[in-house]
Amino acid sequence: MVSTPFRDTARSSARNKDYISMSVECDRARSHSWWKNMVECGAWGVTPSGARVGPPTPDEFPGIAKLFGTTVEQVAAMVAADWYGQEPHGGVSPRVMNLAPLVDQLTPEQADALGLIVRSMVDRGAETERAA
Repeated sequence: MVSTPFRDTARSSARNKDYISMSVECDRARSHSWWKNMVECGAWGVTPSGARVGPPTPDEFPGIAKLFGTTVEQVAAMVAADWYGQEPHGGVSPRVMNLAPLVDQLTPEQADALGLIVRSMVDRGAETERAA
C-alpha cells in the first residue's frame, strides 16, 4: 500500500478550508491552485492542463507545518513518503504521524489521560461492531 500522509493531511485541511485559506495559512508557501492540484491529483499527479504536482521545497516546509499544525520534520517525512516513496517512522499511519508532535508536547499525566480516552473510544467502537 502506498502511503500518502501529505495528501491525506491536505485533504483533511481541505474539508474545513478552501484552497485560498490554505495558501494564506501556510504563509503562501504554496498557491491555492497548487493545493487544489495536490488534493485532487496527488504527488506527481498530472493536472487537467498537463502540469505535474511537484514537491514543496525545504524552504516552504515551515509554512506548510504551520498549516498542518505539525513540525517541519513531520512535513519533510510526509514529502519523502508522498513524492519519493520513503515510508516514515516504520510505516506509521499518516494520522498517527500528524498527531505525534502534539502528543509529544503533553505532560506525562496528560499523555496517560489521552491514552485512556483513546483506548476507551477503541473499545466502544469494537463493542459497537460486535453488536451490529
